[in-house]
Amino acid sequence: MKVRFASSKERSPDQENGLKVLYGPSRRVAYKLRWYLILLLVGSPLLWVFGRLGFDALQLEVPAQLSVATTELRALDSGTVQSLPVKAGQRVQPGQLLVQLDNPDWRLRMQQLQPANQTAKDRLGRSAKALQLDSIGLQGQMVDLFRSLQQQGAISTAELLQSKVQLNGQRLGLLDLQRRLRLDRFQVEGDPIQNLRDQRERDWLATRLRQLSFRASELGRVEEVLVNPGENVGPGTLLMRIERPREPLLWIYLKPAHALEAQPGNLLEVRMPDGSWRQAQVLQQADLARRLPPGLHNALGSEGLALQVPARFLQPLPPLWHVDQLPLQVRFPFRWPWLRPAGASPQPRP
Repeated sequence: MKVRFASSKERSPDQENGLKVLYGPSRRVAYKLRWYLILLLVGSPLLWVFGRLGFDALQLEVPAQLSVATTELRALDSGTVQSLPVKAGQRVQPGQLLVQLDNPDWRLRMQQLQPANQTAKDRLGRSAKALQLDSIGLQGQMVDLFRSLQQQGAISTAELLQSKVQLNGQRLGLLDLQRRLRLDRFQVEGDPIQNLRDQRERDWLATRLRQLSFRASELGRVEEVLVNPGENVGPGTLLMRIERPREPLLWIYLKPAHALEAQPGNLLEVRMPDGSWRQAQVLQQADLARRLPPGLHNALGSEGLALQVPARFLQPLPPLWHVDQLPLQVRFPFRWPWLRPAGASPQPRP
């Protein structure tokens, strides 16, 4: 179909087959507007594409993701979740109990390592030892008496020596009695070296059991609880996440070709999920390239590799948006590439 506006009706819009028509000009204008509207509708996709390309060439818009400062609580050893005194969304205070684990095997081992009852006394052994000490004392008095009598000439030297031999025999008997009593005590109390080893193992087990209790180190909010009471967990199992009282960090994902835009101090605008815009500032240059996280619009090419740039909001973010891994859109101020010298970097903004 060929559209022609330069016709006889265009030159004389009020003439129709030789007759004067008063409404002719208005009909011609309506036809023009109709055709212009059709052309606009047909060319609107191309206009949108070229407009978008021109807008992207002047203003860079890239995906970003919100990162909330969190602390992950992970089990250090195997155990069973004994109690969970907190719930998701609850505020916690420093020192508050978060998770209590228990290990029945360790507690059973501690009971096995408990020393025997040492309060029971061996009365027969004490009596025998007392009698032996009394015999040694009496024999010592006998030796002193014989020594004085020998000096007076009442007894011979042989009788004094015989008395000393009997005293040494009593002392030897005491040593033998002590040895037998010690052997009997070892059967009840155990070997001292082994007792020392058992004590050290009990201290080690007690320390490990204390480490099964997790308490809050600072103010925060329970973001997520990933276990239930009675559940068995292993070393490294994630128990819960605690949101720390820190401002969220913004991670911006840029193409490597746009690395010059992420200079420290550069200002940018962040589009929130409700459509509002907030200002942020680049903290430092990118030092890591990674793939685009799931959930973000992949506008970085087939590989999806991007520079990860950290930024911080200029104003405190409302608690409503303290959502970890929240997808956002970031746009940098208008740029004029043809006015920038080759290889020059943008000046940091105050």
